[in-house]
Amino acid sequence: PMLAGLRVLDLTNERGMLCGQILADLGVDVIQIEPPAGSSARWIGPFHKDERDPERSLFFWAYARGKRGVVLDLETEDGRARLRELARGADFLLESETPGRMRELGLDYESLARENPALVYVSITPFGQDGPKARYAATDLVVMASGGPLYLTGDADRAPLRVSVPQAFHHAAAEAALAA
Repeated sequence: PMLAGLRVLDLTNERGMLCGQILADLGVDVIQIEPPAGSSARWIGPFHKDERDPERSLFFWAYARGKRGVVLDLETEDGRARLRELARGADFLLESETPGRMRELGLDYESLARENPALVYVSITPFGQDGPKARYAATDLVVMASGGPLYLTGDADRAPLRVSVPQAFHHAAAEAALAA
């Protein structure tokens, strides 16, 4: 495979899981890191046989395919230490946390790069890590409207129409995979 021999730590949720999945499809060893309660993506339907259960999310199955998984509690020092240990041997780290959250945990790029200067740190956020809109709440609709693509939908004499399936974060995740 094209990118065999590289390792990714994937801390993304539904906003960025496609990034790791693309890299896994290209041969990267992707380790999906989830909190003890599981990724929020596990609660996105549809669900296998319509049974709402985090182990039956077709969304999660689709975007976690080709990845290995590990549970780390980043709210604890032990969990953060284990992530730092994994990051020393990783080529990439992907995250889609609320802006500033990884810094609060001491797991931002600057902190991790001290021990692994070659680490490529990919942060997928709606409006960046800082700036006036960094902490804005962002649904797919908000991001599509803010970025401009929503302007292209619908008719000139009425409000824009939402495209049928969420796309903004999938576009961002695909661009993040390319950038990585």
